[in-house]
Amino acid sequence: MAVALRQRSTMAHHPNSGSVASALRQERFQLSARGASVALARHRVRSRVLEWGFQEDLCESAELVMSELFTNALVHTGSEQILCVLRAHERRMLYIEVADQGGGPAVPTPREAGLEDECGRGLALVRALADAWGDRPGVNGGRVVWAQMSVTTGR
Repeated sequence: MAVALRQRSTMAHHPNSGSVASALRQERFQLSARGASVALARHRVRSRVLEWGFQEDLCESAELVMSELFTNALVHTGSEQILCVLRAHERRMLYIEVADQGGGPAVPTPREAGLEDECGRGLALVRALADAWGDRPGVNGGRVVWAQMSVTTGR
């Protein structure tokens, strides 16, 4: 069973604003790189995003994005642990990132899946649901893949 090793939820004021209304909320959690952890990551996103006051449609999209990013880190890297971060600015923007420990391809690359293919649509889904997405080098050779979603992108 996957166990959350590190959990933290914070709420801090955005540096450009002194009001609670524009507070930045953040949740960080780390799960073992196992198939069962995908469901745990989705559940964590659902509970936190709803708690932060986002609408159901954005919550569902965020769950799917987390699921795809986590699954890619699980399948395409040699990671033992996967770090997930959620950040929310007000109830307008949600930022999701998944950091692996490395061992996979240099950069995540969307591909065209054929009609009969069972895999290969994850990053296309992320691209369709997010305002922006990308990747950057992580710590110690890993990779961080992120997606940014606004209230208007929830499907």
